[in-house]
Amino acid sequence: MTRVAVCGLGRMGTAMAQTLLAAGYPVTVWNRTPAAAADLAGEGAVRAPSAAGAAARADMVALMLFDGAACAQVLSGPDGVLAGAAPGTLVVNLSTIGPEESAALAEASRAAGLRYVEAPVLGSVPAVRAGSLNILAGGTAEDVAAATPLLSVWGRPRHTGDVGTATALKLVANLALGVVAAGMRDAVRLGEDFGLPRDLVLDTLAVGAFERIAGRSRERLGADDYDGAPFTLGALAKDLDLALSRARRPLPVAAAARDTALDGVAHGDADSDIAALARTTR
Repeated sequence: MTRVAVCGLGRMGTAMAQTLLAAGYPVTVWNRTPAAAADLAGEGAVRAPSAAGAAARADMVALMLFDGAACAQVLSGPDGVLAGAAPGTLVVNLSTIGPEESAALAEASRAAGLRYVEAPVLGSVPAVRAGSLNILAGGTAEDVAAATPLLSVWGRPRHTGDVGTATALKLVANLALGVVAAGMRDAVRLGEDFGLPRDLVLDTLAVGAFERIAGRSRERLGADDYDGAPFTLGALAKDLDLALSRARRPLPVAAAARDTALDGVAHGDADSDIAALARTTR
């Protein structure tokens, strides 16, 4: 089977590597924090000492990293993917980054004789394990077709066009998510101002306009527990800032959502689930 290297072992990257192992793929893993790679080695993955070492053992390299700077370092750094990958290796970048950042990574990959597909995902860890992610794939038709068997282990890939289209669409999607999350915070606060029981407010939101996000977050909100986040508030703030910095016209609602997310980060919720925006009033 196709040999796959997974570089970046946060919650999503770890779940992706585990799903590949369960599907029978030979998997090599690398992470800047070694502990996560050590855990996966116990599950059957080969642990590489560097991103270059991981890429040297792979036909495809999957990147699942926090931002564009991390992607550039892991791809092009002294011990990066480009230093170890054989010509023709397919780099599949699942990270949420700016379209121009992705285009630069694609150019660097091609200059080194590699192929590149951007494939940001819509969904979180449970969707990875269920194989139900929605995956936006940008690149040439040939390269996306080559990546499709791998991507299909995790969900449903859709070819969006050239490199840059998928990352742009992911920012559009996460901007909408951020606006909804910030709006839910205001709705919960209004319920508190009215003196309504919190459970009643949350249950009403879960079947109303905020059904998708409030329903997903209902258990967390009821328990006021936001650990083990599939999507952190810090990542949301980063994505909203990415989207706003690339907009050509003012987006005042999105800007307010970004500021709301940043306020949560400033109060110590960077690693908390995005539902923390609607936590019990401090």
